[in-house]
Amino acid sequence: MRLRATPRLDKGKGAAKKLRNKGKIPIVVYGPDFEAEVYSVDELELKNVLSEASETSPVILEIEKGGETKDLEVFFKNVQHDKVSDRVMHVDFYKPATGHKMKINVPIKTVGKAIGVERGGILELIHMEVPVETLPSVLVNEIEVDVSNLDLGDSVHIRDISFPQGMTPLLHPDETVITVLVPRGLVAEEAAGAEVEVEEEEVEPEVISKGKKEEEE
Repeated sequence: MRLRATPRLDKGKGAAKKLRNKGKIPIVVYGPDFEAEVYSVDELELKNVLSEASETSPVILEIEKGGETKDLEVFFKNVQHDKVSDRVMHVDFYKPATGHKMKINVPIKTVGKAIGVERGGILELIHMEVPVETLPSVLVNEIEVDVSNLDLGDSVHIRDISFPQGMTPLLHPDETVITVLVPRGLVAEEAAGAEVEVEEEEVEPEVISKGKKEEEE
């Protein structure tokens, strides 16, 4: 995805308000080896990019300056919205250092239908995103986790998930990411069923011996 950006000379709330009145949104770009620079982008173009991009989607900023254009690969860091209208007010972009890892949140996507869900359980995604440290070159839009074999009460932990080589999760290996909850009603039904089975096992069949005794007499 590409987004055209124009350097802005004026800073401050007043200047930002004037930009928005013209259909432009102020942005800032920064990184570990990149001095912060401020630009403005077209509001409609930004909306289109935001509708398709995620935090893990690289965006190419086309910087127009002095009749020349240079490209910067950046990532969304923070998007500020107006509390009332929800209009985008300002965007922070992060430019990672070349050849160095960056910290970012990667979405988790479940694949398949858990056995436990078919039995009445509820699939709970405890972490919708997982913080990772990764090289930009191996960054993915999402991590897929197959939940087909999860039964009632089963869970998926960080240690159970396959991350791309060069990507390191920042959560503890024992951290639970996905689990299949057992509803209280289902627990009560299973307990009642177990009690019935036990009662049936405890009832001994009646031994009828009267007929045999009469025959002997």
